[in-house]
Amino acid sequence: MPRQIDNGDFEEDVSRKKAFPATKRVNKSLSKDVEVVDLDLTPFMNIFMVLIPFLAVMAVFTRIAILEFSLPPAQTEGAAAQQSKELDISIVITEEGYRIVGTGKKLDLVPKLRGRYQLEQLRALLKAIKFEYPSSKSLVLVVGPDILYDDVIQFMDACRESQFPDIGLSGEIQ
Repeated sequence: MPRQIDNGDFEEDVSRKKAFPATKRVNKSLSKDVEVVDLDLTPFMNIFMVLIPFLAVMAVFTRIAILEFSLPPAQTEGAAAQQSKELDISIVITEEGYRIVGTGKKLDLVPKLRGRYQLEQLRALLKAIKFEYPSSKSLVLVVGPDILYDDVIQFMDACRESQFPDIGLSGEIQ
């Protein structure tokens, strides 16, 4: 405890003299010593110079892996009359098997054999159609709701092998 001296001042305890009072704190600000430095953006720009061509090249590779298909076009009356002269092929895929439907013709259902679609028979039928109509390049796969994605891809591959590169997809006909 501080005690009072004769002149009216208080004598402070020795242990309190060791601490800095809040009003006599040393100014530790470095604002006078800070030097303005320009940022060097060259390494950052070099990263972009390598990254941009790499991403552009990768975009080409991802396009190769995508299966391209088209939806059947919407028909107007004039277009419907014009398309009736051309062959319109559809392959209806169901759980029981598949059926090829053409302009005015409907082939019998090709049933599954031991739980698998008979794709070799499909290739033979499509090659016969291609022989009869060599200018025909497109067909439509009509897929039911319970058909597996892998089966659709196998049908698309079989159609491409039979020289039908333009494949459209459609939902089930009700």
